[in-house]
Amino acid sequence: MCPTTPKLSKKKTNSFIDRLNGRKQMPYDEFLEWVLYDPQIGYYQNSKDRVGKLKHNDFYTSSNLGDVWGNLIVEACTNLLGENDPGLFTFVEIGAEPGSSTLDGIENPFEQVRVIRLGDTFNVPKRAIIYSNELLDAQPFKRFRYHQEVDDWFEISVTLEGEDLKELDLERNEPLPFPPPHDPTAGYLVDWPCGSLSMMQKILYPPSWKGVFLTFDYGLDLNILMQDRPEGTARGYYRQKMNSQLLDHPGEQDLTCHLCWDILEDCLKENGFNPLIRMSQESFLLKYSPSYIQGIFRKSKGPLDANMLALRELIHPAHLGHGLQGLASTRF
Repeated sequence: MCPTTPKLSKKKTNSFIDRLNGRKQMPYDEFLEWVLYDPQIGYYQNSKDRVGKLKHNDFYTSSNLGDVWGNLIVEACTNLLGENDPGLFTFVEIGAEPGSSTLDGIENPFEQVRVIRLGDTFNVPKRAIIYSNELLDAQPFKRFRYHQEVDDWFEISVTLEGEDLKELDLERNEPLPFPPPHDPTAGYLVDWPCGSLSMMQKILYPPSWKGVFLTFDYGLDLNILMQDRPEGTARGYYRQKMNSQLLDHPGEQDLTCHLCWDILEDCLKENGFNPLIRMSQESFLLKYSPSYIQGIFRKSKGPLDANMLALRELIHPAHLGHGLQGLASTRF
């Protein structure tokens, strides 16, 4: 059991009970679907300004760096298209924050630009560049904990005790969705990003659309997830601070876990995408957006130049350059 968390409001208590629908607990991925996407209390459903550097924001990411990021993405996508005419392709951004998009005001060579936001109809044109930034790690995940005394993995659910949310380890009814770690220690946690795979499958369907898939996100290889992360990778972001109290502030903090790159790359291959390109954000931008980067250096008025500062945040390993990775592939 986890320590007692802040008591739920009456509204959230009733909402959780309604979601339980007579059950005693719900699986973690369903709990995350509730706290992140419920129409009444969901984190991504409220009008809060979530992303940015102000104290009341919860986190910031590459898309907050404005025109610099947008121009880098335009050049990268154009280069990923190779010899294909970008004027024949629609740039589709999935999961942009309300009221904004990566290519707002950015000159680009694409046939048109579309944005698919939460709740929008998912319709991919026949020739498309599908782009997202930290979309896949915003999907629900499951949690599993190893119990050494019975040498087995239990699935973690969430239950309500009075006005408190609590974690509850339950015996599984289904096989593990991942190959378990070798010789796990007692209490080993695996946060399995099942929702990211579901979203990928949705993005890649139907198989008739051709073009580029490009996403930037946080993830790890399967062997690292299984062998080197005994405390799991799930975390919350609340007012610019990262925490491990996932049951606190439901609907008011962002909850996420690291992706498993292996299952996403397998999904791309199974859907006819080739080749697979994955590297740190720093390396990706230096390789696929070199002209725009060189232009920033040529035009820079010094180390405090706004574009130079933005570029530094995007590619410097101490900032966003190393932790975030770019995954790209094509299907023509």
